[in-house]
Amino acid sequence: MVSAAALVAPLSFKPCYQNVVWGGRRMEQWRDDLPDGPVGESWDISQQERGMSVVDQGPLSGTSLAQLMSDCGADLVGASYDGGDFPLLVKMIDANDRLSVQVHPDDELAVQFDKGPRGKTECWFMLGDGGELFQGTKAGVDAAAFEGGLADGSVPELLNRFDTSDGDFFFLPARTVHALGTGSLLYEVQQSSDCTFRVYDWGRVGLDGKPRETHVAESMATIQFSDQEWGPSGGAAVDHPQGGSVRPLADCAYFSVEERRARSTGGSAAGACSIVILLEGAGTLRTAAGAVSMAPMRSYLVPACAGDWTLDGTEDCRLLVAQPR
Repeated sequence: MVSAAALVAPLSFKPCYQNVVWGGRRMEQWRDDLPDGPVGESWDISQQERGMSVVDQGPLSGTSLAQLMSDCGADLVGASYDGGDFPLLVKMIDANDRLSVQVHPDDELAVQFDKGPRGKTECWFMLGDGGELFQGTKAGVDAAAFEGGLADGSVPELLNRFDTSDGDFFFLPARTVHALGTGSLLYEVQQSSDCTFRVYDWGRVGLDGKPRETHVAESMATIQFSDQEWGPSGGAAVDHPQGGSVRPLADCAYFSVEERRARSTGGSAAGACSIVILLEGAGTLRTAAGAVSMAPMRSYLVPACAGDWTLDGTEDCRLLVAQPR
């Protein structure tokens, strides 16, 4: 059994890779453990059955995130923890082809569809130029128009399409119809849910040579049609009191996300764990009682009970910091 006294240092986990028909091989730039074939996702921090995180170094090496949560969930997550699994899921995604057009339920619909206690609000931070994505329906598109698009194959024409650049940030509330497109490389922070309703899959087949399952009825009951503005979001960068700059990206009911640029910086536990994702650079992530060396394009979890953290870089660093709400 793990005790809270053991959660004194940042944790790193073995990535859980997902082979999918739309995946690529770009993660090989930073990872030397990719499986063969098209790899679309690295689940870096996850308590999902399809990709369970396991600590890969230090005294807790070999311990699953499920075990950590079972033994000391509140000490790991922080004051907002009210039982259950780890509330967030962090992924790196490499889209060598378009993903399905899909939608995720909110909390209420997830329970209604018997898909667990959580829906899936998510966000994307784009890495590099040259990707594309689809976010939300165009103004004036309603359920009848969308059903017509499914019938005649014109669904892509009903969605807002964006060419993406390095650092672009997109926030996707649950019930937003969307699709990542060719060339997208990104980090995703989301509610811990593995529920996806595919509504349109570009007429292709999966790795088994068969058309992938779609969930049209569930999707149409989930998609929220609205005329709101879509596209990149997030605030402007400002100086951070603990060093470098900070750019606020998201602050919703489920998580906060920000981008940092600094040689040295830090964060306050403030009653919650911190997920620190190193995008560029190298350095050491420290708490008062422990430390871990950071590698680019890897994610680290600072337990709430470990207290404040600092990053001491050997060079200028770029990172994302996320916390559950």
